[in-house]
Amino acid sequence: MLYSYRKATPDNPHPGRRIPRYLKTIPTLVSALGMAILAGVAYPVVSYQFKDFKFFDSMDSGLLSPVYYESKASESDGPIVINGLDYTKASSWFPGSVQNELFSVPKQAVPENAPSLYTISIPSLGIFDAEVALRDEDLIKHLVQYPQTALPGQIGAPVIFGHSTLPQLYDSKNYKTIFSTLPKVKEGADILVKYDNVEYTYRINKKFEVKPNELWVLRQDYSNKTIKVITCVPPGTTIRRLVVEATLIKN
Repeated sequence: MLYSYRKATPDNPHPGRRIPRYLKTIPTLVSALGMAILAGVAYPVVSYQFKDFKFFDSMDSGLLSPVYYESKASESDGPIVINGLDYTKASSWFPGSVQNELFSVPKQAVPENAPSLYTISIPSLGIFDAEVALRDEDLIKHLVQYPQTALPGQIGAPVIFGHSTLPQLYDSKNYKTIFSTLPKVKEGADILVKYDNVEYTYRINKKFEVKPNELWVLRQDYSNKTIKVITCVPPGTTIRRLVVEATLIKN
């Protein structure tokens, strides 16, 4: 017999086995832990979204500012979410661009005499000598320069992609998380580039966001020497692209 009934009496009000008090707290602790984990994942995304929210126009984060940013897409379109893409591959970041085809033929992406790798540093974020690949699109192994964009020091803009995830997982040595804190970089901070034994200093002057279908951000402006560093936002998602633009100040 697995179970039996025992009647409670004044002398023995609890004839069955009582659950210890510490065991009764386990469900509460497990629930609290689960809620804490969910909050930790959701907070970076929610806080990132609301930091752009203006109360009576008294706050301005600089992102999506009409002073220097004009979206080519209708606001009624809403966020662009594309499923089934491998975002560790740089060719997935701006679907529809004809330049994506050059990732499969890397010899056509850059001049033959160009080095296959160079490095960038963003000291204010603790990023030093991160490798940028010119002939590979694997964002797990390194940062990636988009095909047919200017080489460092040239007129135009190298366009560099870097992977990101939740900021609490940030590790400057891990290319899967290296740009997780890029949204925190300040205008006026420097990006240092070492290319072909020459060091270039670029100073950040813009931050803005685009949707994955706004291919105009990849175009080259040959009136200046700049650099564009791009990652996905909000943190831990692939909804939009954050673009950090800097201008060459030292050659």
